[in-house]
Order: sequence, then structure tokens, then C-alpha cells
Amino acid sequence: MVRAAYSSGKPAFGVGAGNVQCLIDLDVDVKQAVPMIIEGRRFDNGIICSGEQTAIMPRQKYDEIVAEFIRSGAHYIDAPEEINAIRDALFPNGIMNKKCVGKSAFIVAQIAGISVPEDTKILLVKGDKYGMEEPLAKEKMCPVLVAYAYDTWAEGVNIANENLLTTGKGHSVCIHSHNRDNINYAAQKLPASRFLLNQICATANGGSFFNSLAATTTLGCGSWGNNSISENLSWRHLFNVSRIASLRPGATEPSDEEIWGVE
Repeated sequence: MVRAAYSSGKPAFGVGAGNVQCLIDLDVDVKQAVPMIIEGRRFDNGIICSGEQTAIMPRQKYDEIVAEFIRSGAHYIDAPEEINAIRDALFPNGIMNKKCVGKSAFIVAQIAGISVPEDTKILLVKGDKYGMEEPLAKEKMCPVLVAYAYDTWAEGVNIANENLLTTGKGHSVCIHSHNRDNINYAAQKLPASRFLLNQICATANGGSFFNSLAATTTLGCGSWGNNSISENLSWRHLFNVSRIASLRPGATEPSDEEIWGVE
């Protein structure tokens, strides 16, 4: 649809696919962050493009964070044969299985041949691979979250970057951290138009009363995602602006040296 709109000969705004990478820092309150990530992943059974797709966490707190996921309603999958079953169920021949789209965690597990409680909120799958070689690194339109462990923040950011190169380049990243240096590092390294801090990405990425993003479900991905905008589409994009330009009294023309800083 986006390609058709761009090639129609008429002005058009298009947006790209999501694959929200969720980075968890050492300094976060696990009991506060994990329920938010779960709610983001299970919102609308995982269909929304702003839903969290991964939980990239420090290795030294991996077991603690996974335990909190389990306490909060996730079913953890780490047996190699069950990881393969989820991979094959979601991406037969490398393409998202339409039978899993928008289904509950319980039904997705049934399709994969895995037994889980009926009230399971999400499936948390241990990630043993990432990037182009891993289908689970792509956008999953159902309540399946992939868990990764990192030894350094830079390694965690690299995992997120490699996953974004598979799907979702230019869309969004969710960060749970209070370390401004780490936040800035991720924002400088990752090709994303939005970085949601300590929020539920699925429900706040399209604007909320608590952040400055425009309220919309149409999220531009910039040139990374072959879009013309890298912000939330809003009413400001949908009307023409006429500007009256007057001469500025006292204005002067600067020299090349003043403009370019060279002699």
C-alpha cells in the first residue's frame, strides 16, 4: 500500500514496519519494568507495530528478570526443541504464519505443539541467535517476546541493531534505563525515529498525555524505512502553510569566511 501510494503521482505519506527492540539496563526496577514490557507485548495480541518484540537484558540480572517475567504471567521457553517449535510455527519458510497473527499466547503455543496454561500472557523465548540468521529476530505479530542476554551495554545495543536490520529499521526502540550516557549511546547508534524511555511502547509510542509525541497510529520511519517523515504523522502534515517573507531591516550578507569559517 505504501509503495502504491508513493508511486501514484500524488503527494503521499507512508510509514514502515515495526520491530521494537527493548533494552533493559542494570539500574532499572525489575518489578516495575517487566509488567510494562509484558503489557506492551500482549496489547491487542501483539498486532500493533509499536509492541515490544525483544527483552535485551544484562546477563548478571538475566535469571532475576526472567523470574519476574514468569511471576508476571509469561511462560518461559528455553528448551532447544521448543524454541525450534516456536520458530517453525511463527515463520514457516521464513514468512510470518497468518494463523498466528493476533492470536493469544495460549493458541500460539498450541500451534507450536507446546503445552502452556490457558491464562499465559506472553511466550518468552530464549534467544540463541539474532540478526539476519534468526527469523525470531523479525516482527512477530502475536504475543511472543524473545529474551537476549548481554555482557556490556554496547553488546546489547548491537543485538538491537542487528535485529532492526532484519525488520523495523527507522521505527522505534524501547529503553528501560535511568543512565543518560547509556540512553544517548543507544540513540546515537540505533537507526530509530523514536526512543521510548521507561514506558509501555505499544500504547505510548503513538503519543500519550505523558510524553511529547503526537497522538497517532501512523509512525514515520524516515529514510531508514523508505519514508518521507521520521516523526509521528499528525494534523500538521495534512494542510498547506502560506508564508509571507518580508525584508529584515538591517540585515547584511555574510562573507564566505563568516559562513564557512575558512579564510
